[in-house]
Amino acid sequence: MILIYDNECSMCSRFKKGLELLDSENKIQFFAVTDPAVYLEYPELNQEDCEEEVHLINEGKVYRGGEVITELLKHFPAVKKFAWLLDNEATQKAAKAFYGQLNTMRQMKKHGCFRCGTKGRKA
Repeated sequence: MILIYDNECSMCSRFKKGLELLDSENKIQFFAVTDPAVYLEYPELNQEDCEEEVHLINEGKVYRGGEVITELLKHFPAVKKFAWLLDNEATQKAAKAFYGQLNTMRQMKKHGCFRCGTKGRKA
């Protein structure tokens, strides 16, 4: 599995560190969104899309946003026994909505303000 994450975002970096702790078998290779080598090795990706949402490549398939969360949950022993919950359409929608809220916070934090995303203003 290949995970493309925003290395300039503190939330994303913490997410990566958490995954590294869970990934005792080193199933995931991590690439920073700013690493040009990833786009040479995986031409199906483009940096602009990867900066907008987290991306995961697993067995040749590209997952993005909330799909990444759903896919990762299927591969770790601690949560694997609950993976059957993800087969439900409602649960998949909930995972995507959860990711959507986190990604909105990430974007706003990256641009300077949790409320409006405007640089120079504080929430």
